[in-house]
Amino acid sequence: HAWEMAKASHVTIELDSKAVPLLEGALELAAQGMLTSGDKTNREYVGKDIEVADSIGKETRSLLFDPQTAGGMLISIPPERATDMLARLRENYSQAEVIGRVLERGACSITVR
Repeated sequence: HAWEMAKASHVTIELDSKAVPLLEGALELAAQGMLTSGDKTNREYVGKDIEVADSIGKETRSLLFDPQTAGGMLISIPPERATDMLARLRENYSQAEVIGRVLERGACSITVR
């Protein structure tokens, strides 16, 4: 979702890998090699347009690319509205988080730190 949004908007989205909510047990399953083929397919499709920090572990990388765990909804709003929107979302969606920010277009569409 983030890659499509960044590409269409001609911006770079910087994601905080530690802020991205993961499904319970997903990291443990990824460590055991339980991944879908979507991880590899998505990497091949957009991989050259995404920069992932070397400090991010293999399992987290895989989950960020995997379509089963890559999240269902992504909203981009101005920073000054984030606190209010997050509070409203959490009334019904406890896992709602601010996971990144939108920057002027850089060398790639997505950076993950």
